[in-house]
Amino acid sequence: MENHATPAQHASDAQLAHRFRSRALSFSRPRQVDMDLLVRVGDAPLLVRIRDGRVTSADAPAAPLPSCDVSLRASAAAWSRFWQAVPDAGWHDIFALSKRGELAIEGNLQPLMAHLQFVKDLLARGREVHA
Repeated sequence: MENHATPAQHASDAQLAHRFRSRALSFSRPRQVDMDLLVRVGDAPLLVRIRDGRVTSADAPAAPLPSCDVSLRASAAAWSRFWQAVPDAGWHDIFALSKRGELAIEGNLQPLMAHLQFVKDLLARGREVHA
């Protein structure tokens, strides 16, 4: 499957991924969570490393096929709708996005399900904030 995304689309993907990255780096909860979560925003992947309930890094992976526990892959348009301050119905939850066919959840589902609220709270950090 070839990708024919324009340079502007790549820039948009990267900008959205960078916004999420900057907010995710300060995320922590007093939980015993250790996992590597790959979040793909269109063509912009972020490998989010979580140790002892704290995001320790969120960077573009060094390898084209990074090792991770769970991968969440969606278009920048889908993440953008999910990350609205108040998302529309059907765009508010990762499982709603999956059901719509907008998000692919791949990998070992055990750590995702064991730490589901942690992951949902982490992903919600990308939401727009209105003052």
